[in-house]
This record gives sequence, C-alpha cells and structure tokens, in this order.
Amino acid sequence: MNRWIIGRGLLGNAVARARPDEPFRIDIPWSDSAEASRSLHAGLSRFLAQTTGPVEIYWCAGKSVTSTPREQLDREVGVFRDFVSSLSDVSAGDRERVTFFLASSVGGAYAHSTRPPFTESTTAVAGSDYGRAKLEIEQILRDGTAAGGWRSFIGRITNLYGPGQDLGKAQGLISVVARTFLTGTPVSIYVSLDTLRDYIFEDDCALVVDAGVRRAAALDVGSVVTKIIGAMTAVSVGAILGEQNRLRRRRSPVILGGGDPRGQSRDLRVRSEVWTDLDGLVSTTFSAGLDAVFRAQLASYARGIN
Repeated sequence: MNRWIIGRGLLGNAVARARPDEPFRIDIPWSDSAEASRSLHAGLSRFLAQTTGPVEIYWCAGKSVTSTPREQLDREVGVFRDFVSSLSDVSAGDRERVTFFLASSVGGAYAHSTRPPFTESTTAVAGSDYGRAKLEIEQILRDGTAAGGWRSFIGRITNLYGPGQDLGKAQGLISVVARTFLTGTPVSIYVSLDTLRDYIFEDDCALVVDAGVRRAAALDVGSVVTKIIGAMTAVSVGAILGEQNRLRRRRSPVILGGGDPRGQSRDLRVRSEVWTDLDGLVSTTFSAGLDAVFRAQLASYARGIN
C-alpha cells in the first residue's frame, strides 16, 4: 500500500486500476476546506507511518471547471497549498521517499497561448481564473519540491473522457452527447464546431501517469518534470458529433447556443516533447472510446441509474 491517490473521480479511479495493488485511502470532507486540510494532514502522517521504502502520492482532486467562481478556486488552491506545506514539514527521510504526481490541465495552461500545437516549452498563458489557479498549483508544487527534496511529475492533461465521467460536473462533451441518444434531450454546443481538442481515454491516461511516476521516482531529489499527456491527435467538435452519429446510426439532437466561451481556446492542439516514448501507451481508438462511453451509460440506464 505504497500509493495514495487523492481524489477518486474519473482520473483517480483510472490510476487506481492501473496496478493490481490496493492504494491507501481515507475519506476527505472536500465541502469544508479547513476539514479537508486537517484530514489530508492526518492522512499523510498515517500513510508515511505505515509504509517503508518509496511511496507515491497522486493529486487527482478538484471539481473546478472553466466556469468555476474565483472563490471556489481559491479554496482549492488553499487546500493544495496546505497539503504541500504538510509534506514539507515531515522528516527529510520521509520526504526523500516521495514521488508526487499532480494532475494539471492543458486547457488551463494554454488557453491564451499562441502558435499551436503547444508543447512543454510553450509559454503557458491562462485565459481564465481556472487556468490561473491550475498554474498557481503547479508553481506551489515546484517550489515545495525544490525546497523539500522529493520528486514531482506534473501531467498537463488534455480532455479526459471515459465511462467514469461525472455528468454532474458540467463538462465532458463526449459523455453529454452520448447521453442524448438515451434521453433524447438536446445537447447545447456553445463553441464553434471547428473547435479543436485533444481527447484521451481515461485508462490510457492512467497508464501514462503510472509510467511517468515510476520514471520520476528515479530522478534526483528536488526534480520536477512537466509533461503534456494526451492522444496527440486533435478532434473537432463537429467530428465528435459526426462520429457519434455514425456509431449510433442516427443524429444526436444538438442546439448551437450563444453561450460565453471566454477563457477557452478554439485550437488546443498539443505535441509533447518530454518522455515521448510514454505516448505509445495511448492505444484506445477514438471510435472505441466513444462506444465505451455510450455502452456504459446504456448499462446504467438499464439498471435504472440516471
């Protein structure tokens, strides 16, 4: 039990499945920032006390999206800062055992960057409070790693999708479109149909994360590696709709809305230049991923889970 996966949403659950061992786990009251920080502090003490040798901490937590209010984002940043501070306060011997993974966001980092495809050497320019919060969290980890003497791997992840998508999180176009075929409820599209995004299937992403953490564990203490994690293939919103229609052999009901797309880039093509051999772990075809999402939702509806 040398892995602690903090946050058990789409990514956290996939990372847990990437290996057969059972990770360390505690309940965290995320709705109360102060209580969450206290629980994480206590959990860190327990985790380190009951393990020997190298340990891995995965920060896959966070419910924020591009439209999340600044106050909530500040609370999430504060909880993360408190946790890094707690890690900085443990003994030097324990800090040296740690490899830390942080799930960050391509969309948050590069929303207002120029000249795609974006790489790790592209200057990150956030286009929203969400993006600025993601970059602030990254910097907190870099500073903590350098001063505290552990190792860190930051994954700037493209659009993550899969059967485990939380439909209540107000994001996840692929899952929302799949749901329209079951409910007949139209999906509202607030961005141009030629908007480009890179989509990575949850289990493929978890394999890259897992391999990256293993590799980062061999680095010198104080090292931080940042890698873009994605399929490295851009897909337009229009292409998503077209492929869903092809797979289901009928059209999904779509409403082209007049929403507010501020803070979101039209073109988020990416190309990783870091540890590029790990990109070969991404093997799920887009069609197979779309079909997996639909079939998982169909099974849920069959069981009466809406």
